[in-house]
Amino acid sequence: MKKLVTVNPRKKIKEMRMRFFDRELDFRVRLFNVLAIAGTAISLAATVVNLITSMWVSAAVSGLLAVLSFALTYFTYKTGKYQTGYIITIIAIFMVFFPMLFFTSGGYKGGTPALFIFAVLFTTLMLEGKWAILVSFAEIAEYVIIAVIAYKNPTLVTWFATEWEMLADIIFTTIAVCIACGTVIFFHLREYEAQRIKLSEQNEQLKHYSEAKSVFLTTVAHEIKNPLNAINLYAHDTVELLDEKDPDINTMRANQNTIEKMVLRIDRIVVELMDTVAIEQGRLSLDLAPVRLSHLLRETTEIYFNKNNTGENRLILKLDEKLPPIVADSARIIQVVTNLLSNSMQHTKNGFIMITLKGNSKSQIVSVTDNGEGMSEEIKSKVFGGYISVNKEKWRHGIGLFVSRQIIEAHEGKVWIESELGKGTTVSFSLPYGEKTDE
Repeated sequence: MKKLVTVNPRKKIKEMRMRFFDRELDFRVRLFNVLAIAGTAISLAATVVNLITSMWVSAAVSGLLAVLSFALTYFTYKTGKYQTGYIITIIAIFMVFFPMLFFTSGGYKGGTPALFIFAVLFTTLMLEGKWAILVSFAEIAEYVIIAVIAYKNPTLVTWFATEWEMLADIIFTTIAVCIACGTVIFFHLREYEAQRIKLSEQNEQLKHYSEAKSVFLTTVAHEIKNPLNAINLYAHDTVELLDEKDPDINTMRANQNTIEKMVLRIDRIVVELMDTVAIEQGRLSLDLAPVRLSHLLRETTEIYFNKNNTGENRLILKLDEKLPPIVADSARIIQVVTNLLSNSMQHTKNGFIMITLKGNSKSQIVSVTDNGEGMSEEIKSKVFGGYISVNKEKWRHGIGLFVSRQIIEAHEGKVWIESELGKGTTVSFSLPYGEKTDE
């Protein structure tokens, strides 16, 4: 038993509209499609009118014109050779068939001269540069010449038998040409308006990018300059101590520790900048392996906290040690955790920073909570977008959370933030279990 295939007319019409008039197509391609489809319809209608008025030769020419228009539509549809379609249209239809129609459809006393206007208009739109001008003038010259020939040799023209037939032809041709030209002008103006709006939006976007770039470069320079100044100061102090008879070793060791921290800070900024470029170019890669998050969080947070706790904060760990390993890039997760921990430590003084780990059937969830400065609703809504600064002196270069979000999403996880100005912040992220791993 054969399967009955049903055709959805609306779907077919939509497919045809997308194929012939999709905005992704070049403007001239869409224009040609309008011309070819309209030409086929108008020629068929002209054939019927000519048959009714007993203009047999004109009916034959109109019929051939309808066949050629349809053939051009099919040819360009299948091959995509629209430039060839333009040339065939101008030579075969505008410069051959239209003059034939002129002589077989009442000459200058019929509606054919309106088709000449139609031809010149479409020629200037389909061709480019000097060719549009040259070919248009050639068409105008040809049409003037054949009009003069018809005047000098009226026997070459098939005149209409009655005034009514002449009027009907003029009305029909004028209406057809007006509709076609009006459609093209409307189409062209709509395209111009769409391009104008698009250009305006792009200009605004470029202006925004330019401003963001300036702020970004200024802030990055500021962020790098601070640790460089500290390195210079402590290095100079160390050199002076070395010149003393009995240098203070403890002070020199403290200076070196500070210099090491500043170097690591610069290194972190550079790494995040490189990560941002990699993210924007789609080159962020992961080295996945089984990871026990409770162990990773304990080691990372305790080491980082003890080295950088300048705000006299307390570290609280609430880690579910019974959770199984997950599949993740441990180096990248450490990068995320240290980013979040660094932000909390910079915005919290004499408070607490709490790291929690809990799990459910699908994922494990890590949260970094502090009772520091918090964020406004405006900053909270933008903070994962990159280049955002709560405080130019404190919020670093504003890409840490952006990079962290991209890393977590590359793991197919999610990241979110809860914060209230003056009451603290909690940043959480989830990591799915991924492939099953042995403990």
